[in-house]
Amino acid sequence: MQIFFIILFKMKHITIQPRTEWTKQDLLEMVEFRWVLFMLMLRDIKLRYKQTALGILWVVMQPFLTALLFTYIFGKWLHLSSDGVPYMLFAFCGLIPWLVFSQAAQRASTSLLNETQLIQKIYFPRLFLPISGTLGVVFDHIFTLISMGILMAIYLYAPSWKLLFFPIGTLIIFIFSAAFNILLSALSAHYRDFKHLLPFLLQLWMYASPLAYSISGISMKWQLVFSLNPLTGIIEFFRWCILGVGLFPWLSFSIAVGVSFLLLLVSLVVFRKFEWTLSDVI
Repeated sequence: MQIFFIILFKMKHITIQPRTEWTKQDLLEMVEFRWVLFMLMLRDIKLRYKQTALGILWVVMQPFLTALLFTYIFGKWLHLSSDGVPYMLFAFCGLIPWLVFSQAAQRASTSLLNETQLIQKIYFPRLFLPISGTLGVVFDHIFTLISMGILMAIYLYAPSWKLLFFPIGTLIIFIFSAAFNILLSALSAHYRDFKHLLPFLLQLWMYASPLAYSISGISMKWQLVFSLNPLTGIIEFFRWCILGVGLFPWLSFSIAVGVSFLLLLVSLVVFRKFEWTLSDVI
């Protein structure tokens, strides 16, 4: 009977052995276990809205209320520039990539700590945990974009041809978020300080990112400093391609792309190094 099930389900004998570097076998293994990544993503989405009265409305309410608050404080009272765009659209558009990053960080950065029993009981690529937590916000991202489209229709604001470049911005924000979460999840599993540091870090990062203001309103000598923040280039890129405002942010977006791929490389190396002692420390 056991042989029958092995043949029926094409079960495969897995040999776990140490490797000191990323190999072709690692990539093949991740492809083979891709269904695990899908199931982890699906579980994360279901649990997030399970037993909630408003359900998916929470996805829309958070950026809408935040953008509304920004509009009245920074737009109406402080009269900050919005590059000629209705301030509500300006703020909401900036929140789109920020919410991808911040929500993914809150869910995925401690994914290894939250899945202690799963890690210690069965084998699968551990890298899937922070990646699934990051990709789990795709569903939220789609509904946020739909809300942005509705707001643009209300304000009678038509998108330009620059919208064709939007998938590039989406790809970069998810690469940066995944790289950050891979690194932080590995560090948090070994050093609990990072778990407590994250909320404070996100709060500071939000003020350092041009959500409520435009980088064009900052003096030239400070623009380079602000551009060192990868989210600055990504947010400016989103506003450029969705709202069509300003010139293409060559400097800030180039820095964002470079930092994203460099951080991804560093994160994979660090994760690989810490992965071998993961079951012993969590």
